[in-house]
Amino acid sequence: MEKQIVTVADLVGAIIAEMERRNYKPSVIKQYRIVWDKLCGHSGAMPVGAFSIEHGMEFLEDVLHIRSHPLSEATSYRWMKAIYLLSDFKRTGVLTLRRPGREFVFAGAAAAPFRAYVASLAARGMSSAHIRNSSTYLERLAAFLDHAGLDDIAGLEPVHIHGFVESLAVYELPTIYHTVCVLRSVLGYLHEEKVVPRDLSPLVPRIRYTKKARIPSAYSREEVEQMVAAIDHGNPRGKRDLALILLAARLGLRAADIAGLRFSNLRWEQDAIEIVQQKTGRVLALPLLNDVGEAVIDYLRNARPHSDSEHVFLKLNGPCEPMQPISIHTVVHTRLKAAGVAIPQGKKHGPHALRHSLASALLEKKVPLPAISASLGHADTDSTAVYLKIDLGQLRGCALDVPGLYQGYLDSLGGENDED
Repeated sequence: MEKQIVTVADLVGAIIAEMERRNYKPSVIKQYRIVWDKLCGHSGAMPVGAFSIEHGMEFLEDVLHIRSHPLSEATSYRWMKAIYLLSDFKRTGVLTLRRPGREFVFAGAAAAPFRAYVASLAARGMSSAHIRNSSTYLERLAAFLDHAGLDDIAGLEPVHIHGFVESLAVYELPTIYHTVCVLRSVLGYLHEEKVVPRDLSPLVPRIRYTKKARIPSAYSREEVEQMVAAIDHGNPRGKRDLALILLAARLGLRAADIAGLRFSNLRWEQDAIEIVQQKTGRVLALPLLNDVGEAVIDYLRNARPHSDSEHVFLKLNGPCEPMQPISIHTVVHTRLKAAGVAIPQGKKHGPHALRHSLASALLEKKVPLPAISASLGHADTDSTAVYLKIDLGQLRGCALDVPGLYQGYLDSLGGENDED
């Protein structure tokens, strides 16, 4: 980004220039420009430092509110992706947002060794989510080294490491922490494989960061029920939205797992849902509560487009394609606002917030931590304690066996069981 970027309009000009430099198809650039041109008309003179995802979402809501005809689901997804892409480019100067499954591009001299490192992660059994996240940070590192003129990875020097670490100052602390962890790991790998003559990993600074410092965004049980009650399920969109929102609010499913839900995951005979979590790769089995099951059945019978797709949740307009996680995030955000639930600045407002809300509600009802861990699909109670920002020392007496308390956990969810 050679030209000085002062305003949002400058940022849009820079990202378009970068897309053209990287040979994006003109038709793809044109689709994004439709959104960005409208953004410039709305906020083009705004200082680039004031632009954020939150501002972009507010812009989309303002534009969609004044339209006489609603956008199709596919177009809504594309408009939201344009905002995410612009925000990511603002932070990194690199085009890194991509469709799931698209290969990451490692530039310059780092290309071959970074691909080998990613292959080593897979060989060690790392989850696809871990590999994808690591690849995101490596792509930025490769772009930095290429821009710095490094033409042979063997020539990697401390100045490159220090320069890259300094460039991370524009990120938030969690991103900096995870980036330097990946940086330390790949540098160790490069030395072990004799790709670079010196182990540069000790030069990477240690960042003091703990997830316990982050307060989860949770809504009260009353606010969640306010949102659920406000959904008009007398139409196809309402039926679909109610079903997927209850999966998040009652069972704590992540957006990716809701989007990936297939008919084979619905075990009607056992009144259960069984999935392989996309984030962890672990199997998770949950009871299919009556209100959740009824909402899913109502959607399948009366709202789901006719399709041979194995995916449960499909787009309502256009091609009958599976919904994407980002679309499910939009549904939750839209329904929260429509119900009049307050969303303070900086508070999360997607399915993950409903997941936090469920966990917090269970904790308030003194559901044992192992039962909460089981419901969220966490591997251990330490993960859940971090997730809830709680003190394990205060919960040692709650470490009871899950099976004997499972019915109490179900009751606390607010759903009914078949014996009632």
